[in-house]
Amino acid sequence: MQVRSSTFWELCAMSRSSDKLHFRSSDSPEGSKSKEETQCRRRSLNFGTSTTQEPWSATSAVPIDTSLLPRNVTASPSRPSTDGSKLSVLQRWENLVDEITARGLNFDAILNQGIDLFFEYLYPLTPLVHEPSLRDSLAYFVPSDRAPRLEKCADATFTLITAVCAEAAFLLPKDIFPNGETVADAFLQASRNCLAEYLETDLENPNASSITIRYFHSNCVHASGKPKFSWHIFGEATRLAQVMRLHEESSYEGLYPIEAEMRRRVFWIVYMGDKSAAILNNRPITMHKYSFECGVTASYPSGIEEESQMPVSPTSVRSSEPASTKRQKLILGFNANIRLWGAAADLLLALRVLEDQSKGGLVNSLSPPQREIVDPLYISFITSLDELPSFLKSHPFAPTAESEVFQPNQFLIQCANLQVSMHCLRMVVVQKFEHLSYLTAGIEQTDLQKTEIVRDALRVIHEVPFWALQVNGEPYVEKLRLIGASLMAIIHRNPNSPIAARARGDFDVLLDILTRLDSKASDALRSNSSWIL
Repeated sequence: MQVRSSTFWELCAMSRSSDKLHFRSSDSPEGSKSKEETQCRRRSLNFGTSTTQEPWSATSAVPIDTSLLPRNVTASPSRPSTDGSKLSVLQRWENLVDEITARGLNFDAILNQGIDLFFEYLYPLTPLVHEPSLRDSLAYFVPSDRAPRLEKCADATFTLITAVCAEAAFLLPKDIFPNGETVADAFLQASRNCLAEYLETDLENPNASSITIRYFHSNCVHASGKPKFSWHIFGEATRLAQVMRLHEESSYEGLYPIEAEMRRRVFWIVYMGDKSAAILNNRPITMHKYSFECGVTASYPSGIEEESQMPVSPTSVRSSEPASTKRQKLILGFNANIRLWGAAADLLLALRVLEDQSKGGLVNSLSPPQREIVDPLYISFITSLDELPSFLKSHPFAPTAESEVFQPNQFLIQCANLQVSMHCLRMVVVQKFEHLSYLTAGIEQTDLQKTEIVRDALRVIHEVPFWALQVNGEPYVEKLRLIGASLMAIIHRNPNSPIAARARGDFDVLLDILTRLDSKASDALRSNSSWIL
């Protein structure tokens, strides 16, 4: 029988199987602090969910043999190290509590708020964390009625918890997370420092959390205005997905269901991120079906039965819709995003190959054999969102029944992301086609078509709450920046045409949106547009 290493999610599942655990005795040392002082401090922290939410209950898990305890990630001992060579997880936790408290904030409130807000606003776009396991893992630091105190805690557990909080602090706007900006760097640095402690072991024995942590770190660094550093960290996540062979369906065989599902999600989100970086930031494509000898055979995520029983967020309990239905709907939106970016990448890559084969470039038009290649790819792309459920469609295309008017936050976020992504990608595709007479008969007609795409995007933007745009983060801004650059080119090319007047008006609206999003992209557009305004 082949023995494999356990994962973070499996260890958290073990915390809910009390007959498999030995808990820390009450007289275990707590470092330089007295036992009474430390216990008092920890009792003062409350890791329950929002008061609007029912308490998280401990659930049973599949019994795990102790021989499967992880060899890949070292669990920090309860006793802090005395030689100064390595900080224990508890020491790191206490240091983080001290740092947040020194900034005049209540650590309990900040931690709870960060985790709750992540699952409320960011989980719809990045469903990479198993919520019950994450919350149960907090039992190592604070005893609770939800789960028993764990004897040991892997460094990766601390790294993931702090990465989740950093993600919320960096990406959520001030209106949603008022103190996020104050604590963002503390959570990110704590997570990065802990990861560095076991980096080599993690690279040699990665699991789903290994990629998730790096993906969150990359997002945070990107939001802080360091795109090159962010790309480097994202590259680590990409390479881990490659060495784990997550593109192959066979790589998921024999895994625990939670770990398998999380690996699927993290593979596909890295796959999408790779396409987004290539299209929006001119990065090289490193993960495509042609990158792998056998192509991409991994199935899309399907959801987790245990997870579907949990509330999606504190507001979920106020909805009459079952939590399981909401979870499955979120996965529908996630998978739709995969299809959209995959179809766009297939089309754009085919055009690149055809251009390379023609040596002199695709100058005037596609030949009949070339059209036989491009036509089905274009149709696949342009229809990739046709089967979206009504709750993910923009309002003019959705049913107008009164029951459909209210949209939970999670679906508004996904809708804003999907619809603007589609229009941004349409703009990219039209630009690739503009010299081929593939979609229109001339450049002026192509420019007119581009202004229609811009108006479609602006309509979607005005239909959703502004916070839904903010939550989508820097990638959303990059899409709007691409649309804005297209408008500038239209104005420059048609200075005396009515098309230019239309483009100027839409450009002003777009620039105002970018300014309100408080992004560097708006400054870049403004600095390059003085001859327009």
